[in-house]
Parts: sequence; structure tokens; C-alpha cells
Amino acid sequence: MADQVIEALQTGLKEIDAKHSAQVAQLNEDFAKKNASLVELKEQVNGLIAANGKLKAETVKQFNGSRFDYMKNEIVDIINVNYENIKNENPFISKAVAVMTLGNNLTGTSQVSYVESPILRSFYNPKLYEVFRIIPTATGNVTFPRGNTSVGEGSFGSQTEGSAKNQVDYDVTMVNVSVPFLAGYAKVSRQMLQDLPFLQAYLSSSLIEDWNRQFNNSAMASITASATTGSTSESIVAARIVDYVAQHLALGLGMPDMILTTHAVWASVLKTTNGSGSSFSVPGGVTIGASGETRIMGIPLIPHSQIPSGKIYVMNSNAFGIAQASGLAVRTTETDQDDFIKNLITYRCEARVQLLSFQPTAAVYGSAS
Repeated sequence: MADQVIEALQTGLKEIDAKHSAQVAQLNEDFAKKNASLVELKEQVNGLIAANGKLKAETVKQFNGSRFDYMKNEIVDIINVNYENIKNENPFISKAVAVMTLGNNLTGTSQVSYVESPILRSFYNPKLYEVFRIIPTATGNVTFPRGNTSVGEGSFGSQTEGSAKNQVDYDVTMVNVSVPFLAGYAKVSRQMLQDLPFLQAYLSSSLIEDWNRQFNNSAMASITASATTGSTSESIVAARIVDYVAQHLALGLGMPDMILTTHAVWASVLKTTNGSGSSFSVPGGVTIGASGETRIMGIPLIPHSQIPSGKIYVMNSNAFGIAQASGLAVRTTETDQDDFIKNLITYRCEARVQLLSFQPTAAVYGSAS
């Protein structure tokens, strides 16, 4: 009986040996045909281990009961046969020793340092929203009186004894103004706000700046439409402005308190020459400070980026005002449309304002040439 058991074990062992020998032979043949890479070799070895993970007792007996020894023997056979292919694989080829550089020795990107930017965009001054007086209103419909030109009929005269005195009357127009919202908005993702630490403050300041630029354009267009046309025969810019101030004073519409112009015109006043370019001097009544601040007849000359090229405005700011039914503000919400679903935030900047021209002719509109 014992002899029969031993014979059966030996027969089973031979069958297992034959099976694994065939598998190893097949692997070797595949490697020779395909010039198998190290990655393919690893996959084949893993497959062999998986397929033979459960060995019969007869197979283990050949290696003194050790499954590990059996599998090690199989893998050694595979590596021996494919030694030449394996040693030529890139992972086994070392690069030459050299100086370490980001380009040669770093995979990915190096550490990034965040630095605040002191100037992200341009900002224009002055802001006319801050120059003209603001008049709060309860509604968006505003009415104010404006004296006509001419102011009325009749005139004063000398009264002789026993005669009637002269009669006069005055005409007034009630001006009605509708106050609209000047508004705009921007949408931004919550991810962008979270990942860019400067963005929240930048959005608010940019919306306010662009709102002011639009208000400046709107206000200057309204002023230009009804302004008094400047008149002068002078060729020197500073002298032309003196004439515009005198013209404004002659209107009797109050003392001008502001001269708006371009930076180029302001610079030309600073560079006023006698015509030959050999010396610099300005007309009487012009004063220039060490930093370039300029006053003409006591009125500040203010350069502004939004004044049309070569244009000059001499005006009395008291002749204008801003009706404000709702003040300038920036608000945010995540409930606009589908913002909540898409993780978006809407920034809104608006004010309900309108320029009021109590005396629209109290601005002289001229040119530098």
C-alpha cells in the first residue's frame, strides 16, 4: 500500500513539473519573439504566481514543503533566459553624474512664492462723483427750477414825477430729470476666489473704478453738450486758458473753481516758452509749485485721463450737482440665477445717480490750439 502511495505522489509531481516546464518554455519563447520589456516580464511573473498560488501538497514536497522556494525557482529560470533583454532596459541604465539643475533633476515645478502686486491696474483721478456735491433724493424723479436766458421781459427805468414805473417779469423753467441706475456686475467661481487671495479686494476696487470712469464719461458728455464755447485768439496754451477764465467770469455765473484738461495740455503749460524755446515763462496769474501743481488766476489746473485730447474745461462746480437716490455700493450674492448650483458668486456695483446742470452754461469748453 505504501509503495502505491509513493508511486502516485511521484506521478503527480512529474505532471506538475511538466506543466510548469511548459509554462516557462512558453514565456521564454514569447520574450524571444517580442523582445519583452521589463514591464511585460513583471506582468508574466505575476501571472505565473497568480495561476499557481494554490499548489498541491505533492508539488510543495519536492521543495521540502516550501511554496516560496518553488516560486523563486520558477522566477530565476525566467530571468536567466531573458537576462540580455532585462539588462538593456532603461531603468537599469544610469545617467552620468553631473551638476544638479532644475531642468535635469526636477520632475514637476519648483516651489512658488506669492508676492503682492502694488499696482494691478490703472486708476484715474479726480473722480467727478467726488468732485460735485451730492444731493440725496427720496425718489428717482427730480425737479428743479432754472432761470431762462433771457431772464424775462421789461426793464428798470427812471420814474418822472407823476408817471408810472417800469414793469418787469421773469421766466423760469422747471427741469425734470429721471435718475437711472448706473450699474454693472461680474461673476466669479468660488474656486477662483479661494485660490487667488488678492481677487476679492481687486474685484471690488476694479468695479468701483470702472463705475467711476463711466460716470466721468457720462458727466463730461452732459457738460460738453451745453457748455459755453471758448473764445480766444492766443496761440500759447497758458494764455488761452487765461482768456477762457476771463470769459467765464464775464458770464456772471459764479467764480470758476476748476480747470480740467489733459496731461499733455497741463505739461505744455509747464513748458511755456517765449516762442524761441530758449527761455521759459508763463503769463501773469499763473503759479507753478515744485511738484507741478498749477493754478491759473488762483484756479487749480487739473489734468485728467478722460478729457478729450487737447480740450480744456473752465467751470464753476457749484453750477452742477449729483442727484442720488441710491449710493454707490458693491454687493455680492450666490443666489443669482444658478450661482448656488455652479458655485459662482455675482459681484454687483451700482448707484442710482444723475448729474444735474443748474446752469449748464457755467462751463467754458475750449481747446489748446
